[in-house]
Amino acid sequence: MACRMFVAVSMCLVFVVLAFGEATNPLEKAEALMADGKFYEALFALEPLLTTEDKSADQEAALWLANALCRTWVHSDDFYKKWEQERLAKNKPEFKYSDGFMNSDKVITLNAWGAKIIYEHFNARAEYAYGFLERLVTLYPESSWRPTAEYYLIQHGYNEREPVKKSLNAHYDYIKKYAKSGLTEVYMAYLYIAHVNDNLWQALKSLGESEHYIGFTSGNTQKDKADAERHKAEALKYYAKFIVSVSGNEYKGIFSHQYRETLERYENLKQDKEWNSWFIILD
Repeated sequence: MACRMFVAVSMCLVFVVLAFGEATNPLEKAEALMADGKFYEALFALEPLLTTEDKSADQEAALWLANALCRTWVHSDDFYKKWEQERLAKNKPEFKYSDGFMNSDKVITLNAWGAKIIYEHFNARAEYAYGFLERLVTLYPESSWRPTAEYYLIQHGYNEREPVKKSLNAHYDYIKKYAKSGLTEVYMAYLYIAHVNDNLWQALKSLGESEHYIGFTSGNTQKDKADAERHKAEALKYYAKFIVSVSGNEYKGIFSHQYRETLERYENLKQDKEWNSWFIILD
């Protein structure tokens, strides 16, 4: 619902710009640029609202929009093209490393505004860590966008039992809090819980077969086997929740790829077939 409301507000702003000429405030300028497909320019057009200490409805909307724009731009080819242009122009020694983009003016500026762009060393690439959403929920705790923001601010755990368990519990809590909200993030949480429990089933029943699984053992073989079966049952339960929840026309299109993949994985897991997709292990 929050997303639909945001789109409606965005379209109204764009129509205002088209009707009365060039936008006069940062939010309107960003909306107009975004409508023209200029996501990078739209992000930087929000500077006055992202750097002021004055709270306002426009700043709240700007933080929400900056989040969407930053996530889109940082994960696009254009991010690396602009980084390459700066690297060639300035030829700084620190630019030569795989994390050199962290020294670019654009990244430094956005992080100063609270973006939280980081170097994701497992894949040697830039990652947007939802800093603008952190600012949004901190400055505007009653924001209508908070329920969506809370989902993306959940920290994922990897490689060891405790951080994975902590992340899993955070997703359970999110569902408990927003189960009746109608947010698509609730269905994303269903799928995350299913994936993680599926992985834990495979890891716990396969201890000793790979060094990747060492961090998941309780130290008790019988307990690990029992836990493996419990995680399998939980995975099947949440795969089923996801399938039922998105099978209607309203959501099936949004999750079309995940829906087909989940149906196949659900049937395979019932037959104890292993999987090569991992959500709890980074190697």
